[in-house]
Amino acid sequence: MKLASSSAVVLFLGFLLPAYPADLPGKQVYDKSCVNCHGQAGKGDKMADSFWKVTIPRLNSKYVQGKSDAELKKIIIGGVRKMEPVKMGAPSSPHRPKIAPEQVDDVIQYVRTLKK
Repeated sequence: MKLASSSAVVLFLGFLLPAYPADLPGKQVYDKSCVNCHGQAGKGDKMADSFWKVTIPRLNSKYVQGKSDAELKKIIIGGVRKMEPVKMGAPSSPHRPKIAPEQVDDVIQYVRTLKK
């Protein structure tokens, strides 16, 4: 039996491994619409906390990561407490771009990569 070349094995394993977080479509959406409040890599932003007078949930926390995808989707689409629902039907604004409904699942997939 002949062993596979190392480049073929690496190529095969590349298909099995998840995409690097920076390559995920949800990261691009996150960077445009979520990062101002939730901070880089979901670790929070103290200035946003101060502005909104609330500690914005850290997306890398066990609290957020413990929620189901359906719960996260409900929060993103419907809003919660001081977080307004994402703007799906409204025009984009410079401080809050619109997120298309089909992008919500991509954002959730990216949020799942932000575990501590």
